[in-house]
Amino acid sequence: MSVNGLLIIVEYCQLFGFLFALPYTQIMGKDFLRIDDRLIHGQIVMAWCKTLNIKEIVGIDDKLVANKTLQSIMLMGIPAVYKKAIVSSEDARKMLAEKTDHNRLFVTRWPQDLLNFSEELLSLDTVYVGNAAKTPTSKFSFSREGGSVFFASDEDIQLFNDLSAQGVKLIVQTVPNAPAKTWIEAKNTLRPI
Repeated sequence: MSVNGLLIIVEYCQLFGFLFALPYTQIMGKDFLRIDDRLIHGQIVMAWCKTLNIKEIVGIDDKLVANKTLQSIMLMGIPAVYKKAIVSSEDARKMLAEKTDHNRLFVTRWPQDLLNFSEELLSLDTVYVGNAAKTPTSKFSFSREGGSVFFASDEDIQLFNDLSAQGVKLIVQTVPNAPAKTWIEAKNTLRPI
């Protein structure tokens, strides 16, 4: 049937009051996760949300979720056009199980936070390895070519290797306009500190 023929049928049904529904495909949103020790900040809102067409920003922090004052300070810089929340790991798992019609960006502070998620990581479009400050357990950092201010422990490296082997899409990228490298490419730029 031609498009014109279909339009005639739709107009006929509307004219005579028939209930008429065309089959449609629901557009599903994508979920992204970013590791960034600063959690939610200007770069998240001004760069990542625009690049990924984000409509909802979710900070995952089991300690911060108990402090409403710090939550409000963290969230106050996010424009009202975005849905926003700070949630626990448990609540984030529940949210990831629910599909939405818009893109969401989940942000957690440290690589080891990913251990709180298992199946959920496979459902994400991408896990972005962003920024992680140096800690007492840090043994490696990415060189400038790795595109990140990111320090990692032996445990972090093993976790990324395991997740990559499981099929989780890990991308090392500081800002959207920086070169994106897969974990396999980026781990070759690791250097001891």
